[in-house]
Amino acid sequence: MEFKSCSTDVSIIDARCMVFPRRKSWTELLILQMLLVLVILDISQAEFGNKQLRSRRLENSGESIQSHSCIHDQIIEQRRKRPGNKVFSITPQVYHSSGNLHRKGRELLDTSKSSGLLKNAKLPIRIYLNYDAVGHSPDRDCRNVGDIVKLGEPPAGSDLGRLICNPYNDPPIFGDCWYNCTLDDITGNDKRHRLHKALGQTAEWFKRALAVERVRGNLRLSGYSACGQDGGVQLPREYVEEGVADADLVLLVTTRPTTGNTLAWAVACERDQWGRAVAGHVNVAPRHLTAEAETLLSATLIHEVIHVLGFDPHAFTHFRDERKRRRSQVTKETMDEKLGRLVTRVVLPRVIMHSRYHYGAFSENFTGLELEDGGGRGTSGSHWEKRLLMNEIMTGSVDTRSVISKMTLALLEDSGWYEANYSMADRLDWGLNQGTEFVTNSCNLWKGAYHCNTTQFSGCTYNREAEGYCPIVSYSGDLPQWARYFPQANKGGQSTLADYCTYFVAYSDGSCVDTNSARLPDRMLGEVRGSSSRCMSSSLVRNGFVRGSMTQGNGCYQHRCINMTLEVAVDGIWKSCPEVGGPVQFPGFNGELICPPYHELCGVDPVLVSNQCPSSCNSNGDCIDGRCACFLGFDGHDCSIRSCPSNCNGHGKCLKSGICECNDGFTGIDCSTAVCDDQCSLHGGVCDNGVCEFRCSDYAGYTCRNSSLVLDNLSICKDVLINDGGGQHCAPSESSILRQVEDVVVMPNYHRLYPNGARKILNMFIGRNCDKAARRLACWVRFFISLQTSQAKLGMTILPSYESTIKHFSVTRVYAQVRVRWSHGFEGSTVNYRTDFDFMAVKSSQFIVKDKRAQSALALGHGCRN
Repeated sequence: MEFKSCSTDVSIIDARCMVFPRRKSWTELLILQMLLVLVILDISQAEFGNKQLRSRRLENSGESIQSHSCIHDQIIEQRRKRPGNKVFSITPQVYHSSGNLHRKGRELLDTSKSSGLLKNAKLPIRIYLNYDAVGHSPDRDCRNVGDIVKLGEPPAGSDLGRLICNPYNDPPIFGDCWYNCTLDDITGNDKRHRLHKALGQTAEWFKRALAVERVRGNLRLSGYSACGQDGGVQLPREYVEEGVADADLVLLVTTRPTTGNTLAWAVACERDQWGRAVAGHVNVAPRHLTAEAETLLSATLIHEVIHVLGFDPHAFTHFRDERKRRRSQVTKETMDEKLGRLVTRVVLPRVIMHSRYHYGAFSENFTGLELEDGGGRGTSGSHWEKRLLMNEIMTGSVDTRSVISKMTLALLEDSGWYEANYSMADRLDWGLNQGTEFVTNSCNLWKGAYHCNTTQFSGCTYNREAEGYCPIVSYSGDLPQWARYFPQANKGGQSTLADYCTYFVAYSDGSCVDTNSARLPDRMLGEVRGSSSRCMSSSLVRNGFVRGSMTQGNGCYQHRCINMTLEVAVDGIWKSCPEVGGPVQFPGFNGELICPPYHELCGVDPVLVSNQCPSSCNSNGDCIDGRCACFLGFDGHDCSIRSCPSNCNGHGKCLKSGICECNDGFTGIDCSTAVCDDQCSLHGGVCDNGVCEFRCSDYAGYTCRNSSLVLDNLSICKDVLINDGGGQHCAPSESSILRQVEDVVVMPNYHRLYPNGARKILNMFIGRNCDKAARRLACWVRFFISLQTSQAKLGMTILPSYESTIKHFSVTRVYAQVRVRWSHGFEGSTVNYRTDFDFMAVKSSQFIVKDKRAQSALALGHGCRN
């Protein structure tokens, strides 16, 4: 006979078993047992030390796990700090639903090509990639080792006084600095090949995932300014003159360096008259174009292109509903008493619908899906809240485990620009079927594997696919009041993006499903690792062995769902589990295995099922407390019947399929929305139900301000504004800029309009109002009356450049000597001319906005021409 002793513990990686031959002398046996106890104690102490070292190694290794930190919001913030930079240009496209609108001058590019498709029909999106700018910006691209290039817009200074990028500085210097190029930052042939491959795969993925209403003929781009960030990229001349064939979105690619673990970034730069992005700038850091980063780069590029497509605060303001009108609300900011802080939630219909089915949140208390409010540099505002979506691809950090959920595809579809193919979504396990409380409660109230509060014991990760540890960090300062889950104010989870929540994180070798990366299963505990195995609590140990600790441990055990029952296997023996979960014993083993509840591994919680709707409302409506609230255009108790809303409002034909085919000049699911003349967007306007709108928010650093606040910061134009403008005005957020504009722009324009000389003295002598007229016109050319918006009529609008201002004017005659970019006519040749308007008459047909104040200034100054 042999006596076997197996020492095992929740923290022990490998079971340690020793074999002793049985002795006939009880004295010898007693001595051996005493020695055995000492050895076990020694092993337990050693293993506890190993566990602590292992935890420290794993927590530190979290920094080396490949991940991408998005800086999209940082880019947006940089734009806000540079007043006058227009966030994007508006370039009208011709769609099948545009109708035979009145157009002046030339016909739009290649509109004669018609495919005969049904109006508004959506087809797979075509993304055109342009690599012309790769390596061709000497002040931003690394060409040689030791080159010093710009990152962002660094402050001016001598070579010795340059602000050098340093992510390890205190505080770190990530952007608006000078970057020292290394060999890894140079885009060689191998990196170019990887770049083309990665972006090509990205474009192909979106072609399968999204459909869009395609343009008729070529995609039109304006090229009025460089496209993108950090100097941007100038559009090729042929894109402006001829357009881009077979494209719905053009992405201009660069390979400029980045700091930290930011692999890439992307922004939209041109939108169509409905607000959809038609051009964008994608930058990929060369040092990440490696074989090792290939999988991570693929996920990163999908993440960044989704920002271009619409997951962006500026894009939210242009989202459209089913009628193709601007959505009245995309996000809602509220003070959440349960969470103890201000939160912003996306309240779009399809986002809410798919969120309900993911979380099982069918209560009316669930009102929207949270956006990220933490993370600082670049993550807050344009990502999903990581606490709720964890490894979803549109959280603030991306890694190789990131998945694309239906919620992200739903947000893009709710923009009104795309139709999503939800079969392209991945399975997101985090939060699945956890109920409304999971979304609305603080994470310290979460149950099961979603919450841990001690580092002393290991546990199972939330999806039971791995054994893990509970990382709790002691920070140098106190955490925010709402994040204090422990008596110690400085203790919390390791992720700021996840609101300092504490949950089990997988050991690097703790996987139950991945046999390649996991450690060998412990046969003495009956473990098996493989695709059907899951982590479960267990005190099992094979007969003839003893555990080194009586504390409940964990192990990987096979499971299957059969005949509405969860079954688990130990040593090849299958046993049924209680429906609500509980202990199960196996022959040949001491101790017990704790089964999880049936719904956790095999289905949904029956309580959640009772609140679901018939046929899940066929994905055509929201499900609240078991009843369907159908989206516009759908009827029936399960939203299965397609219908023409309001019988197409008399502006279209209701087809047998229940779809409205709209007449020319109208669009939307019910043909109730009027289409604007194409010239609206030629000068920065965006169409909303036949009204050409201008929005102050389209300009970085500008906000709507009351007259009194603006007047206090004006001198030259103060009297003009008092007499001619009232209400709200679109003006720079920084008040000091107003006077700078007067000094730099208004006065030079005034002197051009009304130069000193004998003629000026003569006009004064005969009593003409030339000086007053010139002053009014100079102010209103720079500070001009904007378009009527659906919210308010903006009084004085202070635009960032004279070029963009003069394009918005519609006057009978303007006499100025300014250098502007002028597109010769609207519908003729798209060649852009730069010309001096040297006392040259400008015909009213060349401009769109009719400004009565400017016209009155001209009338007042009639006969004052030099």
